[in-house]
Amino acid sequence: MTGLTVGAVIVGGTVPLPARDLRPDLVVLPTRDSLTTAFVEVLAAALDRLPADLRGTVPVVMAATDYCVAATSRYVARCAEAEAGGRRLRPTEAMTPEPAQLLQELAATGDWDGRGHVLISPRAAALQAWRWAWGTVAAGVHRAMVVCELLRAPQGDGYRVTAVAVTAAASAAGPGGAKDASVVVSGTGLVTAFGEGGEAFWRHLLAGNRALSEPTRFDASRFRGRTVCQTPLEPPPGQPLRRSLLDRARAEALREAGVAEPPPRTLLVLAGVVPHLPQVAGAPRIEEIALEPDWDGDGLGIPAHNTVLMAHACASGAFGLALAREWLLCGLADLAVVTGVSSLNTYDYACLDTLRATSTTVARPFDEDRSGVTVGEGAGAIVLETARHAAARGHTPWATVGGISCRVAGQGTSRLDAHVGAACVREALAMAGLTTVDLVHGHAPGTRQGDEAELLALDQVGAEHDWRGVPVSSYKGAAGHLLHASVFPGVVAAVRALRDQVLPGTPGLRKPLDARHVRVLRDAEPGDGTRSVLVNNFGFGGNNAALLLTDDTTGRGEWRTDG
Repeated sequence: MTGLTVGAVIVGGTVPLPARDLRPDLVVLPTRDSLTTAFVEVLAAALDRLPADLRGTVPVVMAATDYCVAATSRYVARCAEAEAGGRRLRPTEAMTPEPAQLLQELAATGDWDGRGHVLISPRAAALQAWRWAWGTVAAGVHRAMVVCELLRAPQGDGYRVTAVAVTAAASAAGPGGAKDASVVVSGTGLVTAFGEGGEAFWRHLLAGNRALSEPTRFDASRFRGRTVCQTPLEPPPGQPLRRSLLDRARAEALREAGVAEPPPRTLLVLAGVVPHLPQVAGAPRIEEIALEPDWDGDGLGIPAHNTVLMAHACASGAFGLALAREWLLCGLADLAVVTGVSSLNTYDYACLDTLRATSTTVARPFDEDRSGVTVGEGAGAIVLETARHAAARGHTPWATVGGISCRVAGQGTSRLDAHVGAACVREALAMAGLTTVDLVHGHAPGTRQGDEAELLALDQVGAEHDWRGVPVSSYKGAAGHLLHASVFPGVVAAVRALRDQVLPGTPGLRKPLDARHVRVLRDAEPGDGTRSVLVNNFGFGGNNAALLLTDDTTGRGEWRTDG
């Protein structure tokens, strides 16, 4: 274990710090009118106190529960006001900046490359941020981390921003320096518009089927796109649909992993679920985007300090997997359950409709005639553990997390930056010691700019490593875009491609976009020799991630399913 050093505490924000709170170990910056300006100044000051060779790549972990709740509440209130007034949302009203967009602004102003994470866990986000930084730096997974917190001022709408760097006092091994550097996928669970179970999704994906329907969860008559991929499942009376979908996916994942009951040191990560919103508690179906007031970690009995909520738009799932991987590597947990859910609701749909991101017909990923997203509904869960832990309990995993890269960077609210996407792919490959892959399961939601930028990112990496026709596909034409839970069907497809040696096609694809170093698959085809699959997961607000799964296991035996 490496010794640790805590740097100066930098404080700034949009409200002054009372004189009685000033201490000699604080560096207090001037108050700013803009939270973005204050945030960037505080973080830049903390980064400047690090050695020059660390400033660009040091991860930043931000605790931002207050900001997330306030921002989402304002957006829900605007939706309700627009609907009551019989008008559509204006584009300027559609997206309230998520916390991660502050990190995007930080990346745009200097040389920091955007390796950041946002925690929004009720009552525990700051503690989790500190545990993560302390554990990973002490274990040599990182040489340093910066911990940042956004807190609403006791009175008014202002915020205070605090940042401090945690560094290794002695020489460390650097990224990947933990003794057990192998994290594996031990189980997966999934609910989609094809119904319950990863196997049902996989069969329909290979067959090229599409689960398209009109929404019945809300009135879609005022929206430009009225086709969705809605699950056929209904929750028990009195239970939010979100909770019901999550329960089913998580139960399948634990069953596949051979875990009857999560052990005491289990980490639960919920990707993209918003904390309770008391400001809009009476809004219709608000429970489908926010936790219930009495939420208890979904009944698993996992303590609050090990129950993490993350907010990274449609890349939340991959960011959650990256967090879980590092907590396992540094010994903060023995088992990790990463979950995400997207239940159809008027708020998410109104936002995408206003931004003209939804398709007026149906999604056609990677197609010349693509016109936007078909929103999907469903939930996913993935069980991770170290290879050593899996072997000790006699479980044979299905895949190894060879590499994963997450960055909050780029320009604009909704545009994918091809260069940032390529950087994520490049780093995931390097972590796995590979220069190419056997399959890319693309993010590809069917948007005009996003799909083209993703292929450009892959072509950039392909040109560097002389890729020749690496196959690429996407599931979103079949089951829709599950928004912040979108990584889970991609991971399920990747794991089963490794298992069955079959490459899935891209349902809905008619005229593939041209690419120089990759080829987009219209239909499924044999994948003999498939040993590695790259899963891309990109989102609004500059959230970018790439996950590389490899088949490094032996003697897998028979795949366990529901029966």
